[in-house]
Amino acid sequence: MLVPSCPEINEVKKPVSRAISVVVIGRTLSQQERACLRSASQTPLSIVAELPNAPQAIEEVHRLRPQAALVMINGDLTTNFQLVERLCKESPETAIVCSSENSSPDVILQAFRSGAREFLRLPFSETEAAAVFTKIAQTRVLGTGELHLSRVIAVYSSKGGCGTTFVTANLAASIARLARKRACIVDLNLQAGDQPLYLGLEPNYSIYDVVRNFDRLDDQLLASYLTHRTPGSQSLSLLAAPNEVGRDEDVSVNHINRIITMLRAQHDYVILDPQHTLSEITVTALDAADDLLLLLTLDIPSIRSAKRSLDIFSRLGYDKKRIKVVLNRYTKIPEFEISQIEKVLETSIFAIISNDYPSAIASINVGEPLVQSKPQSRLAREFMTLASRLSGIKAPEESVSDQKKEKEKKWLPW
Repeated sequence: MLVPSCPEINEVKKPVSRAISVVVIGRTLSQQERACLRSASQTPLSIVAELPNAPQAIEEVHRLRPQAALVMINGDLTTNFQLVERLCKESPETAIVCSSENSSPDVILQAFRSGAREFLRLPFSETEAAAVFTKIAQTRVLGTGELHLSRVIAVYSSKGGCGTTFVTANLAASIARLARKRACIVDLNLQAGDQPLYLGLEPNYSIYDVVRNFDRLDDQLLASYLTHRTPGSQSLSLLAAPNEVGRDEDVSVNHINRIITMLRAQHDYVILDPQHTLSEITVTALDAADDLLLLLTLDIPSIRSAKRSLDIFSRLGYDKKRIKVVLNRYTKIPEFEISQIEKVLETSIFAIISNDYPSAIASINVGEPLVQSKPQSRLAREFMTLASRLSGIKAPEESVSDQKKEKEKKWLPW
């Protein structure tokens, strides 16, 4: 059951521009610089690599094909601007942005003469950064028409027990079935990932294998580490979490950024299942998401946790349009009115998933998403409707007999 009270939700969803992939060259960014860029840009930024050693930058930019390269000017100016010239020549599709504490007219002029598209003074100014990356986003839309509108969806809850793994698996399966396009789940619960159980899979590889072979990673190698829901089919696949203790320790923000960027290029939808703690890796995943589904259940601790998460998202500079609050395991009770919850959260509830424990646990036990095991169940239809709202693709209408059964079912206890 989805909430119809918000008019803009009922409109056909317009695709949101995907994140701008950025490679940083010359040095790594500080946390303060990262936060400034993240909050300044209206379009999400995804830093896919930080390359302190300039000599490897040419090869990496050519391989990663980011939308922008942020060159941190330091040391010998001649060497820096020669690098900019090579980047512009060998990767013309990448917008080169130079940045330096030395913002004299001569330095800025040399940057533009070398081929840089924009210049950012240090320390970063949110106003300047916003203007620069807005131009890059607009140029990308005009130049490419956004033909490949791949989307990243993160399903997150700061409190355990809200059903994020179940919702992620069933949402991904619903999107793959509805859109008939490629969807990939990334299990970022690196210490206790359970996505294989919910999908009925036995992965031979995990994100650990990606990290272990990161230096030679390309599209083909990454694709080989995915486990497909149906053998031979590309419609729904999984990049599993490590299944051995301690193998999560080597996974870094750079790894996650690059994995998401590469999967975005290979798939139409990438659905992320991050862990509950707001670690650097979790924030990186949330940064990359076009849609951030915030899950909560109908209890005081979960509502308070969701409220804290919304406050944190505000401080991180997230656009409110990206955040969709989803109420999971809903059963109507007098103590909790939807309007009261929305008042506490200071936002509308985007979707409600019913509390159908028998159907949910049955699908988990057999390792098969509801859209395949029980496509006519209430939960399956609700997931298909949620997938429809996120993808903008109209879900098949229920038959008259289905609607009659649903009305009769409402009078029965779960």
